[in-house]
Amino acid sequence: MKRSTSSAANPSIMGVEMGEETDSAYHVVFRSYTGALVHFYVDKANGMTRMVESVPALGVEEEAGKINLFDYLEKNE
Repeated sequence: MKRSTSSAANPSIMGVEMGEETDSAYHVVFRSYTGALVHFYVDKANGMTRMVESVPALGVEEEAGKINLFDYLEKNE
């Protein structure tokens, strides 16, 4: 099931979309107003999140880092 949330100012340029979900991970895609995409791959078991930035128009893709999403959520609850 795909869920999408877009910018109220211009829904066609920015947004967040749920990508494919597997038994072990979520895939969330953020689209910037510049057309760049940031893919978040979240491990359901431990919250480790791998981020990959891509610019489809330029054919560029690179690893952007890792964070533990569960650590962040625990600190902000």
